[in-house]
Amino acid sequence: MDCKAGFLVFITLLIGSLALPTPEDDMSIFFDHTDASARIVGGNEAAIGSHPHMVGLSSGVLIRSNFCGGSLISQRTILTAAHCIRHVYSFGSLTSSLRATVGTNRWNSGGTAYTISRNVTHPHYVHSLIKNDLGVLITSTDVVLNNLVQVVPITYDFIGQGVQARVAGWGNIRAGGPSSAALLELTTTTIDGNECVARAAQARVELNMMHAPHVEPHIEVCTYHSPGRGTCNGDSGSALRRVDNGQQFGIVSWGFPCALGAPDMFVRLTLPTPEDDMSIFFDHTDASARIVGGNEAAIGSHPHMVALFVGVNVKNFICGGSLITQRSVLTAAHCVDNVYGINSLIRSAGVAVGSTRWDRGDDYALLRNVTHPGYDRWTVKNDICVLITSTDVVLSSLVQPVALTYDYIDEGLPAIVAGWGATRANAYTMSEILLELSMTTIGSEDCVARVSEAATQEGYPLFTDPGIEVCTLHSPGFGVCNGDSGSALRRVDNGQQFGIVSWGFLCARGHPDVFVRISAYESWLKSVIV
Repeated sequence: MDCKAGFLVFITLLIGSLALPTPEDDMSIFFDHTDASARIVGGNEAAIGSHPHMVGLSSGVLIRSNFCGGSLISQRTILTAAHCIRHVYSFGSLTSSLRATVGTNRWNSGGTAYTISRNVTHPHYVHSLIKNDLGVLITSTDVVLNNLVQVVPITYDFIGQGVQARVAGWGNIRAGGPSSAALLELTTTTIDGNECVARAAQARVELNMMHAPHVEPHIEVCTYHSPGRGTCNGDSGSALRRVDNGQQFGIVSWGFPCALGAPDMFVRLTLPTPEDDMSIFFDHTDASARIVGGNEAAIGSHPHMVALFVGVNVKNFICGGSLITQRSVLTAAHCVDNVYGINSLIRSAGVAVGSTRWDRGDDYALLRNVTHPGYDRWTVKNDICVLITSTDVVLSSLVQPVALTYDYIDEGLPAIVAGWGATRANAYTMSEILLELSMTTIGSEDCVARVSEAATQEGYPLFTDPGIEVCTLHSPGFGVCNGDSGSALRRVDNGQQFGIVSWGFLCARGHPDVFVRISAYESWLKSVIV
C-alpha cells in the first residue's frame, strides 16, 4: 500500500499589459500550431439567450483579446480552467485589464463587463500535466441577473459514457478562418474513460506528440466527435453541459490538434475515484492503485473499517476510515476535501460499514465533519478529521469501534493496515474485496532521512514531522496508495489504532509511507469525538 497525498503548486506567467497573445499560447503544444486561434470547429451559431451562463474572459487596454470562456456559477463566482487564470496572473496578482463579459453572444460588444477582485486556483493544479485544471474568479461586484444572464446549475454526479453534452465558445467557424464574433455551440457525446485513454494514446503516436499528457479518467471526462468537429484553444474554461437538463459537469481543458478526430478532455466536476487530486505524489502511470502486494482480508477481521463514498444512484469510493464510536469516524482531512462542497459536506456523501466490499454493507448519512484546525493541505500536516454520522451506527460481529492508543509508537512495531483497491499496479479497476498488508514502523531519524532523499529525487517539497507523523517501510512492491488514505494503522499484537494513512511517494517503490500519529492529537480527539 503506498499512500497518495497531493497538493500542487501552480500559476505565474508574465503577460503584456496592452494585449494578450493568441488564446492560450502557452498551451499551444496541445493544439494545432497552424491554427493557433481556432476554437469551436464545426459548430453552429448559438441562439441569443441559449447560454445565459456564458462568460467571455478578455484582457488588454489598447487592443482587447478574448482568451478563454467561463461559466457563471453564482452572482460573484465564475468557474473556468486554471490555465486560463495563469494567463492573466503575474507578480502575485491578476492583470488589472482582466474583464469578464456576460449577457451577450458577442464577447467584444454588448453585454456587461465586470472587473475581478481575486482568483482561487485549485491547490493541486499541475500546469505541466494539465491536471486539476480548474479555478474560480470572484467578481468585484454582484453580477446582475436577467433573461440573458443566469447562473448555471452544477451536477456532481459521475458522468459515464454516452451522455449527450453541449459546449459553447467564441472562435472560428472553420479551421484556419477568421475568428467569429458570435458565440458558437457544438453538441457532442461523452465516451468511456478507458476508450479515451486508448484514443489519446493513439493520437500521441499518430500526431507525433509523445509529450502530450496522459488522460486520467478519474479527474477528466472526454467527448468525441467526428473529424472536423470539436473544441480548441479559445474554448478553454467553457462549460460542458448535459443536453437534457443543462447542468454543467465539465470544463474545457485540453486536447490534441483541433477537430482532427481525437478526444477532447474536460475537467470532471465530481470525484469518481479515490483522491484524484492527490495524484502528484504518486506514479501517474498507476493513478488508481491502492494496497499493493496485500492479501485479501478475512470477513470480520477489520470490523472497524469504514468506506467513505459519494453518490446516490452510482456510489463512488473516496477513502477509508475507522469507526471509533457509534457516531464518530476517524479519517484523513484530505479525504474530506473531496466531499466538501460550499461550506458543508456534499449531501450524497456517506459511509458504509460491515462488509469487506466497500459498495455493500450498511450506509449511513453524515451530519457534519470536524477537521483539525491546524490542517495544512500544502504540507499535508495535521491531516486528521472526524466525521459524525447522522444516526448511531448499529454494532454487530462485523461492525465494531476500534480502540485508539495514545502511546508514542517508535521503530520496530509490527502493524497492519487495510484498504480497498487494485490488486496490481497500472489497473484502473479497484478490487471489490478489502485488502490488508502487514508492515513495520521505522525510526524517526530514518524516516526523515528517507523522505528527504525521496523528496529530492521526485522533486516534491515535502518533509516528515516525527512529532505528529509515524512511518512504515516495506520492501518494493508492497505499500499503501491513493484509496487507502484515511484507513487505520493498527498494532498487530492488540489491534489498537495508532495511525491514519496520510501521504507518501510513488506507490510501493520502497519509499516510506507516512501516517498521522494519533498520540499527537489526544486532547483534540477527546474534545470532538461524539
